[in-house]
Amino acid sequence: MKPAVCLFTDSTAPSGVGEHILTLADELQESFTLSLVCPPSPSGSRLLERAHALGVRTAEIHVGRPDSEAELAAFLSDVRVELFHCHAGVMIEGYAGVRAARQAGVPAVVRTEHLAEPSAVFPTDELPDLLHSPYHHPDRRLSDAEVAELVTVLQREYLDVVELVDRVICVSEGVRDSFLEVGVEQAKLRVVRNGIRPSRGGVSAENARGRLHLPPERRIVLSVGRMVELKGHRFILGAVDEVVRSRPEAVFLWVGTGPLETELREGVRMMGLDEWVWFAGERSDVPDLMAAADVFLLASTVEGLPLVVLEAMAAARPVVATRVPGTSEVVIDDVTGRLVERGRLDGTGDTDALAAAILEPLEDRKLASAWGSAGRARVQREFSSERMARQTAEVYVELLR
Repeated sequence: MKPAVCLFTDSTAPSGVGEHILTLADELQESFTLSLVCPPSPSGSRLLERAHALGVRTAEIHVGRPDSEAELAAFLSDVRVELFHCHAGVMIEGYAGVRAARQAGVPAVVRTEHLAEPSAVFPTDELPDLLHSPYHHPDRRLSDAEVAELVTVLQREYLDVVELVDRVICVSEGVRDSFLEVGVEQAKLRVVRNGIRPSRGGVSAENARGRLHLPPERRIVLSVGRMVELKGHRFILGAVDEVVRSRPEAVFLWVGTGPLETELREGVRMMGLDEWVWFAGERSDVPDLMAAADVFLLASTVEGLPLVVLEAMAAARPVVATRVPGTSEVVIDDVTGRLVERGRLDGTGDTDALAAAILEPLEDRKLASAWGSAGRARVQREFSSERMARQTAEVYVELLR
């Protein structure tokens, strides 16, 4: 009989984490009996529907409500789960799931960290900007002393939860190093880099551009990600004006929504850049947009190992990105794209360097093609979903023995 494994996230917006979970489920279901638990939300429901279509048993449990840990523990006992695999998009996610798994007597618990630990990545003077946001403390900016106290409390809570975990999988070496820095035992940590499935093809670049009603001379700089401080849209906006002065045919296509969207739209309007920055909202045709793009741009301030960069490289797009943990393990500077120093959370930084990096592949099609070809080869060689699933299964087997 195949061992029973439960995949779990308590994120209500499991975008990249959700894709990772689905990829694992697809690859692992021949060796394990899989179930998936996530909370009710529009994104969560879509994730469960897609998992069900793969043959995975699903449950919608709102972990965080009163008695929800007991509800999850009862589900795990009923399914006779032997290994519980919690996926955390950020450090503070998944705690209740881990506790419920131990309450249910699950023999093995694994936790995957999809993002580097922020306090190990950001300088101290930026942490107030990270916490003063539309979705954390919008009413006021925390003092340095309050931030230091909060970081200490959060790290202590995290380490208490990790005591209940047998292995912590990190999606990149940079993520692993960040959790080593905050005190996770090295013996518990494993690095399993993200991987993606081969592209199944799609519409042609010409058709994709046609859907956008773009004339052939326009050059697309594509960015995909939630509009939150961590994704660096403010930093990009600081470089747009310089790019379009040199290349007025460029258009920045931003896919995604989020709490910063209103601010970003107003910034674009105030700068008179409406013709060059397009807000595309949520899209189901991102692979087609990749095919249409001339450059893929990701200006994050922190990452784990971004799936969207792997997808862009698999589509043979040149990538311009910030030099942050995870991303810099995928993009090789001047081989598969260009890496620049990240901006700050408030959008300040070396926008001239970012603009210059974007202009390189826009102005040199031969260079863009070479970067794109090298990126595709690198993804095929090192970042397959099969390799990711095999290394994850090795962690499972090590514990299940």
